[in-house]
Amino acid sequence: RKDPELALDFYREEGYPSASVIEYLITLLNSNFEDWRIANPNEDIKKFPFSAKKMSVSGSLFDMDKFNDVSKNVIARMSAEDVLKLVTDWAEEFDEELFKLLSSGKDYALKIFAIGRGGKKPRKDFAKFSEVKGYINFFYDEIFDNKFEFPQNIDRNLCKEVLNKYISCYEKQPDMNSWFEHLCKVGEELGFASSTKAYKENPEAYKGSPGDVSQIIRAAVTGRLNSPDLYSVMDIMGEEKVKERI
Repeated sequence: RKDPELALDFYREEGYPSASVIEYLITLLNSNFEDWRIANPNEDIKKFPFSAKKMSVSGSLFDMDKFNDVSKNVIARMSAEDVLKLVTDWAEEFDEELFKLLSSGKDYALKIFAIGRGGKKPRKDFAKFSEVKGYINFFYDEIFDNKFEFPQNIDRNLCKEVLNKYISCYEKQPDMNSWFEHLCKVGEELGFASSTKAYKENPEAYKGSPGDVSQIIRAAVTGRLNSPDLYSVMDIMGEEKVKERI
């Protein structure tokens, strides 16, 4: 068939978990499934009261965007252990480089997949396992592209000033609050506001907000402006690698 989405090999090669395919198909087959899932976010899909009466007589159209959205939700509900196993199994067949990285440091990889998992609003970073390498590449020097995107609203010389100041007094913090307090202190010494509230009350008095300082450091450590929780990222990477990046 001409449409790749219609071939079963497509889902396997792209790395869609079977649970995502099943969930999306039931979404298509029973109109009340989505409401049931909202009310039962962590329930086993086998407990859904499937009914032939709820099936559309006109059939359903396959929506790839909707399928990807469903798959992100399915993966977000999985444990870090399950995601690591599924990704590693997929990579063994389709991405040798990723397979070697995950297999050689399972504890390290498990911490990566655990970021933002669980709770009421788990992260939904990828819909298929072929997207994982791009999501985690900054954790591994072997696949990090060494490209860095810095905030456009901050002068490059000021970015350098922040990084030089931060690296001069950087040390791994015991918790997120301590980490953020240290970050704010570094920024305050360079003319940034000591808090977001202070910045909002009088933005003209400062070079930027604590969020701007955080974004500068995020860009240096991860190469991007959008990443998982920065404290967790730096905690996992460790002091030596963080300093090397900055």
